[in-house]
Amino acid sequence: MSRPLHIIYIPGFGNKYDNLRHWILSHWNYKNITVQLVPMNWESGAFDAKLIDICQAIDDARGKRIVLIGESAGGSMVVHTMARTQIDLFKAMTLCGKNSHPETVGQSYFDRSPAFKRSMQLLNQSIKKLSAKQSAELVSIHPIYDPVVPVRETLLPGCQQVRLWALGHQLAILLALTLYSPLVIRALRKA
Repeated sequence: MSRPLHIIYIPGFGNKYDNLRHWILSHWNYKNITVQLVPMNWESGAFDAKLIDICQAIDDARGKRIVLIGESAGGSMVVHTMARTQIDLFKAMTLCGKNSHPETVGQSYFDRSPAFKRSMQLLNQSIKKLSAKQSAELVSIHPIYDPVVPVRETLLPGCQQVRLWALGHQLAILLALTLYSPLVIRALRKA
């Protein structure tokens, strides 16, 4: 029997939805899979502290096949984690993830979150540190159209793509976590 999968879920903005995210993820009753939400609390705390929280969750899951899933702003944290650590991830995935083009972020997001501002300031450096193999192993799950994080901003060169038949940012994330969760699980189980 293969080692269990352990999903570390990194949410985007909207701390008030963390309880709902946690509840939905706790109902991912898939065989041989555990799921852990690492709260980002984007409106408070420093970027480095958030990265440390993710790395601690990874350390705690040693011995399992580790999957990082970053939602929206959490997508950038997946990129940073992949670029800055020597952790052998089973898979990295983002849901409507802000994975590239930091120059397109509106000032209001930076005003709300200095940690996200720092994440965006460092994003291009982290992208450059990724190997071609790491980029190819990243799965970008995105809707047909997303006005918040346009599809081109969810992509890294050579990454895999899964398009959801959905329109909009929050709806696509909600569908990925609920109705389309079997599609997400199928994409992450592919080696």
